Amino acid sequence: METITQDIIQNLKYVKVSNTNLDLSHFPNFMIVGPQRTGTTWLYWSLRQHPQVFFARPKELFYFNFLDMPEFPMYRSSELSWYLKYFDEHPVRYLWKNLTTLKNHGEFYRPKIRGEATATYAAMKIELVKEVVTLNPDIKIILMIRNPIHRAWSHAKKDLLKEAGKQFSDVSDQEFEKFFNDPYQLSCSRYTEMIDKWSSCLKAGNLFIGFYDDIQKQPEKLLMNIFNFLELRNDAKYYRLAQTVVNQTESINIPDKYQKMLEDIFEDEMDRLKQNFGLSW
Repeated sequence: METITQDIIQNLKYVKVSNTNLDLSHFPNFMIVGPQRTGTTWLYWSLRQHPQVFFARPKELFYFNFLDMPEFPMYRSSELSWYLKYFDEHPVRYLWKNLTTLKNHGEFYRPKIRGEATATYAAMKIELVKEVVTLNPDIKIILMIRNPIHRAWSHAKKDLLKEAGKQFSDVSDQEFEKFFNDPYQLSCSRYTEMIDKWSSCLKAGNLFIGFYDDIQKQPEKLLMNIFNFLELRNDAKYYRLAQTVVNQTESINIPDKYQKMLEDIFEDEMDRLKQNFGLSW
């Protein structure tokens, strides 16, 4: 048991610790932080199959990103005890995971690391990133990135069409334009800010940047690199399920008018990605 210290508690600004007997060894060793529509559900699903990985469920806890917004409808609690309860191993789930790993890989489930996957963490404020790192200075973070224009279009299809139960023809140009320029939507495609923010808080080597394109082109290699990053057993048998498609939206190409709109919105970001990281699409 790793009891939380007074030094850690004093360095927390938003996380509340009413119970000082909490076991911090249950705090995640790694997080998939997003952003949305970059393949995080696929990655979560793929990593969940590994016999050395425990994942909090449900997939997205939305804890850290709402710590400074208690009035927000999705806010649940700022208590660390509320968060950590999702990292306790339930006996039924433990049995189910053993049966699954025996069936898929011929071995028992023996978790080595704990993880969480909340796609909105990528764009949260640096003050909230610091809360994460205060609780686990050794935490490893997986950030997925994708062509900013394609990410924004995929997000629009999800929110304005799939989840709203609408057809493409039901959504006006004004609705698409408003969605593309929403501050949160803009922050989800500003990868340079995300990389700088997380890198400034994490230990060197503890940020993994994955590419959405690799999910389609070389999913096994992507998983191999992530397994190595997380220091997991790396065997070809763990890649057999890597081709599975999850959380897909309807296939609608970007109309030229929205392509141009998004090119204008993300022109500066595309330039920064190319200059700083040599990335271009």
